[in-house]
Formats: sequence, C-alpha cells, structure tokens
Amino acid sequence: MSLRIASACALLLLAPGEPARAEEQPKRPNLLIVTADDMNADSGGWNGNTLGATPNLDAFAKGTHRFVNSHVTVPICQPCRSALMTGRVPHRNGALGFNPIRRDVPTLVEILRDAGYYTAVIAKAVHMAPADKFPWHAVGDQALGKQPTKFAEKFREMLAAAAKEKKPFFINANICDPHRPFVSAKAKADELSGAKVYKSDEVPVPAFLEDLPRVREEVAQYYSSVSRFDVAFGLVLKELAAAGRDADTVVVFMSDHGMSFPFSKATVYHNGTWSPVLIRYPGQKDPKAHAEFVSSVDVMPSVLELLGAKPTAGMDGRSWVPLLKGEAQPDRDFVITHVNTGSSGKSFAQRCVRTKDRALMFHAWVGGPDKFRVEAMSGLCFAAMNASADAKVQARVKQLVEGEPLMLFDTAADPTERKNLIRDPKYANDVAELSKKLLAHMKRTEDPQTKAFEAALATK
Repeated sequence: MSLRIASACALLLLAPGEPARAEEQPKRPNLLIVTADDMNADSGGWNGNTLGATPNLDAFAKGTHRFVNSHVTVPICQPCRSALMTGRVPHRNGALGFNPIRRDVPTLVEILRDAGYYTAVIAKAVHMAPADKFPWHAVGDQALGKQPTKFAEKFREMLAAAAKEKKPFFINANICDPHRPFVSAKAKADELSGAKVYKSDEVPVPAFLEDLPRVREEVAQYYSSVSRFDVAFGLVLKELAAAGRDADTVVVFMSDHGMSFPFSKATVYHNGTWSPVLIRYPGQKDPKAHAEFVSSVDVMPSVLELLGAKPTAGMDGRSWVPLLKGEAQPDRDFVITHVNTGSSGKSFAQRCVRTKDRALMFHAWVGGPDKFRVEAMSGLCFAAMNASADAKVQARVKQLVEGEPLMLFDTAADPTERKNLIRDPKYANDVAELSKKLLAHMKRTEDPQTKAFEAALATK
C-alpha cells in the first residue's frame, strides 16, 4: 500500500509466542495511542471550536487523517477501553460495565507483546481488566494523568526503556483531563502546568445543554481542563519527536467518549458517543477528513493492519486501511453504539443506530426500577437544570431521567436531539429501515437486549 507499511512489515510481526530477533526490531513501526478522558468531539479548534483551548491538538490534526464521524462503541470509561483493546462490542468481550473482559478474548496488548513489542500504559490501567489480559511491561500511575510535566517524563522513560531493549513500542498514553473533577478557578500554578483558566463569560455553552449561569460556570471549568489536556498532549508529541520516533510511529488520538455532562457521557445521544479519530502513520500521503461512519471497535483491526499484523479472529470492527487508501467500504453510512451498566453498577441499557441525519435509540431501562442517573449528572449542570422553573428546561430533564423506550431524531433538523419523532407517520420508513439495521446487528452479535428491542418495536 502507499501506506508503505505492509511491505516493510509483512514478514516482521511474529506469531504469538515466537521470539523476536533484535536486528528486525528497528524496522517495525511503533504505536502510540493517546486518549483524552471525557472530552467532547467539538472541543478542539481543528473540529470547529473557536475558543482556542487546543493549539497543540490542532497543530497535530493538520497532518493527520481525520475521521469526523467516529463514534465510540460504548461511552463509558472501562467498557469503552475494553472495546477499544479487543475490537469487540461489550456483550462479545464480556465487559458490559466496570467488570473484566472474558479470558478467551485476545487483547491488543497481548498480541503486540507476543510479537516482540515493548508495551506500556500511562494512567487508566485499572480500567483494563483482568490485569493478566493486559500484560504491560510498564505502568504509569493514574495520578500522572492530570500532571502534564510528570506525564511527559514518564512517557520519556518508556521511550528510553523500549530503545534500551531494542524493541518497537506500543504505548497507550491516557491523559485524564478533562475528566471530573475539573480545574477550578482557584487552581494554583503548579496544578495548571501552563493551562488557561477560563471564565464563565468566555466560553460557548454547547447547544445540547441549557445556557444557565451555573451551567456556564461548569462549562468554563471543563474548558480549563481541556486546556490542561492540550498541554499534556503537546508535551507527549514533543518527547516523541525528541526521541527521533515521530517518523516511524503510528499515532492515534481519540477521546474515550463525550464530556461528563447530561446528554453526553454514558448516553447514546450524539454527544455521548461522538469521538473523532486523528491518525498519522509512516509513509502516509495526502491526509484528509473522512466522512464515513466508523467505530472505536475499528481501531484494533486498523492499527494491526498498519503494523503489518494479521487480524485476530472474532473482532467486530473493520480496518480503516482501505479508507486511508481512498477506497470505499460498504455499510459505512451508519454506526451502532451501546450502553449497558454504569459506574454505579445499575443497568441503563441503551442502543442506537445513527446515520448522517437520523438516529434511532432504544432505551431498555425505561419502565424499570430506576430513573436515569449517572456520574455525568453529579455536577453543577444537572443541578441547575433540575432546579429551573422553565418549562422547556424541565421537559429536557424529563427526557433524560424518564426517557422513552424508542426515540427517533431527525438530526438534520434537530441536531441536539430534543424532539422524538418515533410516532410521526412521516418518519415511518426511517424507523423501519433503522430498526432493521439495528436488529440485524443485535442478532449477529447475540445481543442480550435483542428480545427487549423486538418487544419495544411491536408495541411502539
């Protein structure tokens, strides 16, 4: 491929368990996967935001392939990372929520370590379980995730360790900003690490939220945390270049899901799952934006092909390499996303099939013992919405906490997904077509929510 990687690597990645020869190591591309924690897709300037909080990310984006319609398969920390590292949807890797994956499911860490790679992770290791299925050579402490300078120092150590062992590396650098708790207006200089602290009147309130004073205050805190993320991201890329490894490293950036606010994290609403991917690889030509709908379960098969490795059996995702080469792939006009169990241990099962201008959602939890409540509703934003006397705001609160089993949104006319059209006869064909796509996916992957979805369709 013009990706000039397959030809260089076709004979170099070894079968699991086969010892790697040191003289072959320098020829193999390295892999760096960088994640932001709870960062909305449109918080970066490269993706349309005018606030200027992400100059380092924006500079990187200019030289990358950009998947602007990428959605994580599940918008919750641990199950998201389980899907990312297995290429499988939650009910096929075993991690429906904050529980381990099944031991018979291969992980990206296992495959690359067995192929002779030095494997290391900074932060979020606790969200990849069981530990023996993620056999990192080195683990950077979770606390480093919000300390940009120390984070970069640990990354430098890992680069040096890989070089000392004469191995290519796979490093998963998980920056923990802008996850809660956010940077406060009273943060000290050593906490900020050069990040900008935003004021309430300086930030745009995302359209899917309500522009209330306390909401605006928390959005400002969020953007201060986005700025600190960007500091860490810039330092990581600086260390990669200083080590002379930027030219022979596949670099992937993504957020694990949307911001920790209502109608985002832990939901299948657009801002919960939307997480564009930036990818740069050795030998690439003419990087561009790609409009195809892709999923985070595609990351593992994609990077394995870019590294010259054979795909492992059982993955639900598909490699993006054909798209990177300018080729077409079938069924890239929709994406399916999932939620099962949240951090509380309660099940708020959701499914969504999403296209360019439609979204069909299934909320299996509606009518159950609990109203919707997740960690993303713990801050100033939801409290302000819940306390509002405005009828429109109260309707929005009801939509979130009570929900409806089936919801159809015309996202071209209603991008913030407020008006449910499931019973509108003008949209009957859309409901039928999207239901068919989602049901086929559920049956193919043996989704435990299949019968409940069929029942909901029968009674809508």
